[in-house]
Amino acid sequence: MSRPLTDIPAGATVMLDANVLVYAFTPQSQFHASCVALLERGARGTLSLFTSVSVTADVLHRAMVLELLAQGQAQRSAEAVALLKQRPDLVQQLNRYRSILRDLRQARVDILPLTYRDLHASRTYREQHGLMVNDSLIVAVMRRETIPFLATNDLDFERVPGLAIRIPHP
Repeated sequence: MSRPLTDIPAGATVMLDANVLVYAFTPQSQFHASCVALLERGARGTLSLFTSVSVTADVLHRAMVLELLAQGQAQRSAEAVALLKQRPDLVQQLNRYRSILRDLRQARVDILPLTYRDLHASRTYREQHGLMVNDSLIVAVMRRETIPFLATNDLDFERVPGLAIRIPHP
């Protein structure tokens, strides 16, 4: 059973899933406060925080979509994506996603690369534990970097033995 983010001990090394970062950057999320507190622990240096380049790209993409939805220019995510593809001028007008990389740097989040070996190793987690591609890549990077803790709100990761899953709380 997963435990809350607050149960991550000082000095721990933690991988951040996209949902935790999206909650941290979305003040209206019920999980915002607990995810911001996690990033603040990283900024103070009491935790070593990591994510991957693919997770970061996903967070930036979601931030663009959420900003367009918040502006009322679309009602659903798929509609927002279609509109952004049709209207590059709207992409150029978006602002929130632009500060995310700076925010991650301020929280001392290290963005790890993906390698061919990670792509190959991730196959095991899809075939043996039924994870989707992006989730399997997170596990592959965690194993490569020997990162024990995963901050996520995706309980699919519980199917992988040996991961210390910590979830956000309201």
